[in-house]
Amino acid sequence: MRVRVLLVDDHDDARNTLAQRLRRDRRLELIGAAPGLEEAADLLPDACPDIVLLDIRGHAGLGVDACRRLRRLTDAPVVIFTSFMTPELWTAAQAAGAADYLLKHIDTDRLSREVLRLARRHRRGALRNTYARADSN
Repeated sequence: MRVRVLLVDDHDDARNTLAQRLRRDRRLELIGAAPGLEEAADLLPDACPDIVLLDIRGHAGLGVDACRRLRRLTDAPVVIFTSFMTPELWTAAQAAGAADYLLKHIDTDRLSREVLRLARRHRRGALRNTYARADSN
């Protein structure tokens, strides 16, 4: 089963390059590459992503808020994709619901492995939560 990825990055060149990198791995399916939150929200009902990659640095300085809003729109983990991360930004991103972060300078093979790992980890966590709710009924 392929991991369905939604990419949200407001920089055209970066988004296009990352989309090309993700398409190289047949285990991944790029289901959308949105320049902003509104476009991502339009894609989400039909896309059903397993993971969302979000460039937190863009979005007119509202990257953390974009993460928070995406978390309200999807159960998929939102993974921050950024050029650099500070402890303060990571704390804010976690508070907004980010599942993890990846640095943009990661090589393509490792990028694929990390996306697959994070999607599997979230899927197992979602299954555990489903079983826990079923056991409590």
